Order: sequence, then C-alpha cells, then structure tokens
Amino acid sequence: MADRKRDREETDVATAVQEVEASFGRDADMKIKALGGLTHLVDTSDEGYAVQREAVESGALTVLMRLLEDDSDIVRIQAAKALTVLTQHSRTAKARMAVGRTTGFSHTPEKVALNPVQENVQELNGVFNLLTNMRFGDSADLQAAGTAALTAVCSLNRANTLAALRELVHRLLQHEPKALLALEDMLAGLDVRDDMAVLLDQALSPALSFLHSGSGSEKLDAATLLGSICEKRPGAAGFLVAEGALPAVAALLNSGDLPSSDAAARTLWLLVKDNKRLLSPVKGALGVPGSTLIDALLTLAEASADQQEAEDEAAGQEEGDAEGDEDEAAKEAGEAAKAADAKVAVEFGDEALLLLRALSAQDGDVREQLAGQSEVLGSRCAIM
Repeated sequence: MADRKRDREETDVATAVQEVEASFGRDADMKIKALGGLTHLVDTSDEGYAVQREAVESGALTVLMRLLEDDSDIVRIQAAKALTVLTQHSRTAKARMAVGRTTGFSHTPEKVALNPVQENVQELNGVFNLLTNMRFGDSADLQAAGTAALTAVCSLNRANTLAALRELVHRLLQHEPKALLALEDMLAGLDVRDDMAVLLDQALSPALSFLHSGSGSEKLDAATLLGSICEKRPGAAGFLVAEGALPAVAALLNSGDLPSSDAAARTLWLLVKDNKRLLSPVKGALGVPGSTLIDALLTLAEASADQQEAEDEAAGQEEGDAEGDEDEAAKEAGEAAKAADAKVAVEFGDEALLLLRALSAQDGDVREQLAGQSEVLGSRCAIM
C-alpha cells in the first residue's frame, strides 16, 4: 500500500514538472498555473523532502532556470517562489532549530533534516546571477521574490552562501551600489573564514571607492559594510587605514546626516580601536583636527543616552501598568518614549562615546574642549 502511494506521488510530481516544461512558449497564465501545480504538491512539514527530491530527479530545477529568464516579470517571480518552495527547509526542521536556539538543546543544524535539494542548486550555472538580478530589480515584488529565493537556497548551506557572496563581490567590483547593502545583509551571523574571508578582502577596495566618491546614501552603505567587515575581519582595519579610509570616514561623521554620522562613528572606532595613536594630531591620520569631530560625537552619545532613558522610563511604565498603578509620571514617560521612537534611532552611541574618550586621551585640544563634559564622558558604555 505504501509503495503504491509513493509511486502515485512520484508520478504526480513527474507529471507536474512535465506540465511546467510544456508551458514554454505559452502565455504567462499557463506558466503560472503549471508552477502552481508543482508547488501545490510540496508538503512543507515533510522532513524527508519526498516531493522536492522527486521534482529534482524529474528535472524541475533546469525547468525553473529557464523560467527565471522569462520575459515576463510575473513568471520570473513565480519561478523564484517555486525555487524557494523546493529548497527551503521544512517547517519541522525550522521549528526544531528555533527550539534549540532558545533552550540550548541539541536541535542544531547538524541534527535536523535539512533540505538536500540545496546541493543540486550548485549545478545550475548562472542561477545566482539571475536571482541577484531580481533582488536588484525595479519592482518590490521582483526584489522580494529574488531575496526570498536566495535566502532559501543559502540557508545553512555554506557552498551556496559562498556562491552568492561571490556574485555580490563581482557586482561590487563592477561598481554596482546595490551590492553594498546586499553584502551587509549577508554578513549578519555569518562565520567568516577561509574562502569567505578572501572574498570579503576583495570587497574592501571597491567599497572604499564608494566611501570616497559615492552619493550620500552610497557613502552610508559603504561605511556600514566596511564596519561590518572590520568586525568580522579585524585585520581589514590596517589595510583600510593604509588606503586612506580615516579621512573619508571622518568627513562622513561630520556630514550632518544623523544615520551617516552614526554609521561613521562605528566604523571609525573599529578602524582605530587597536591603534588609538592614529587619533593623535601628530599622526594627522584623520585628515582634520580631532576637535572638529567633537560636536558630531557628542550629538550621537547624548541622543543614545536619551534613547536609553526613554526606554527605561517606558519599561517602568509597563511595570506600573501591570500592577495597576499608572500615574501621571508614568504617562509622561510613555509620551517621552513615543517621542524618542519618532526620532531617528542612534545605534552606535557607545562607539561615539569611546571615540570621545580616545580622542581626549590622544589630543590635548580635544581634552581641553571636553573639560566640561565629564558627565557625558563618564556615562556607562556597553562596549569595553
């Protein structure tokens, strides 16, 4: 009985793949309908990935590759969604890994059933180029579909992640600005070593070029990416300093744009934290007097402190509400928290504070100007 059921399922999958292939040359509606017929067969909770395996054996991935190159954006979007369905991990595996992260138990990626179809994607020549084209597409739907497919294909798969990174670095070397933010997104939670480290090293020079001569948003994205690479690859800081990154980051810090100043403070700290003598006026490495950075850094440090105070007051209000003791002071705290939320958030106030302290230690002019700022300089800092 079980064998007959399995044979019937395999026949259904093979037929569905054939119908997708038969839709070539027909209109977009026929292609979309055929793709839906295939993805409808997938049981997203099946840790055996029976339908996905059979689909691959029936040539589904090659068929999807052709549809990812279709003239119709709608067809390309549906083909990317089908690739996502065939390559994503089962709901059961995702749930077990989530439980493992929460409880510390043994549901790690090595001990759950991951989607084996990911390995077959590596054989599709040009697939990462096509999906990246979609991620960088003009419409939000194209971008979402391409990003979702890349996420599914690369999830917990180092070889695919490396291939996707390689494509992004290639785009960056071609001076494609969208690659800056895409690379930054991929770095989160990534274990950077071996080939990945080499790839990130290749991204340094083109990202630095954007920092020097890009538009305002490109400089922000470049500073953010370079900061993240320095976190993952501490040795990158020395290369960037030698290539003249410090004056460009200092200029961005003083740009007057709060998000840009925030990103620049983090990157500047990561560039100098292991060699704070670079902040000395004798070195002249910043390209500007250190005193010209004081106002921007104080703005970030104070804004961060205000945010933290508003968050603490809001937390106190919630506790009071839970106890049924909401008074006027708690209401005011809630309003303060809402006002803080309405402002542009500062993420790297700690780095700004550390830079102020380091500048004060290295530069007499800065130390003199900060003489009346002991309250700010003595603020608590999460980074040590």
